[in-house]
Amino acid sequence: MEGDEERLLHSVALQNANSIFLARQRAEQELRRTKEALESKTAALAEARRAAQAANDAKDRFLSMISHELRTPLGAIGGYAALLAEEIQGSLTDGQREYIAGIRHNQKHLLRLVNELLDLAKIESGKFVLNLSAVPVQGVLESVQTMIEPQIRACDLRLEIESDDPALSLHADRARVEQIVLNLLSNAVKFTPAGGVVRITTAPGTDKVRLSVQDTGIGIPEGKLDAVFEPFVQVESSQSRAGRGTGLGLAISRELARAMGGDLTVESVRGKGSEFTLSLPRA
Repeated sequence: MEGDEERLLHSVALQNANSIFLARQRAEQELRRTKEALESKTAALAEARRAAQAANDAKDRFLSMISHELRTPLGAIGGYAALLAEEIQGSLTDGQREYIAGIRHNQKHLLRLVNELLDLAKIESGKFVLNLSAVPVQGVLESVQTMIEPQIRACDLRLEIESDDPALSLHADRARVEQIVLNLLSNAVKFTPAGGVVRITTAPGTDKVRLSVQDTGIGIPEGKLDAVFEPFVQVESSQSRAGRGTGLGLAISRELARAMGGDLTVESVRGKGSEFTLSLPRA
């Protein structure tokens, strides 16, 4: 009996040892497969990083080319057109003045498009430089008012500015804040019929300041409220004024707002107007 028990125990021990050996083999094989898969994924990630870096390098070269090869001649076209308009080379007929005005208008449009493309590309690549400091809200309002008033008068609109705190300040890049607000005002003018109102209001909070641009224009369809912040998206309407933009202004404005620690949002009712609200950190 004792011999049978010893043989049984020995057999069980051999089976257990064999099972352990097979399990170890399977584990080692699985570990090798996992290691090979990980190495393959690591190589793929490294290749993806190289491809991304190559794309960024190509984008940098493209931006450099745009900056020189497009902006420089466009600036020259504008300069020559301005000289012709001043009649330095002789008097112009009414038809010639009309043609020169058309050249200058389209030159400015193309230059604005190139500058907006450059801004958007720099923001997306993380190479956009902001000069953050305390920015008086009152100074921003006075500056944009001066710039937008000619359009307001030409379109027979009324501009209202409501700001109760002359000492209110933002922590932001002043040039970019003015760029955003001016873009919002220009859009409001474009989509507000004659006799309407464009209004700027400020609302100071504990840590943020809200600056809103409201209009009594045609409004934005509900389905396009989110889309208006996408590049090259425009609200199509036969009621909008002539001179469509590039569809980049709102996309750039929101990216700039977020880069400065804020945001840009919109509320609108079709046929009753829109309200764009820029929120930025309070200084």
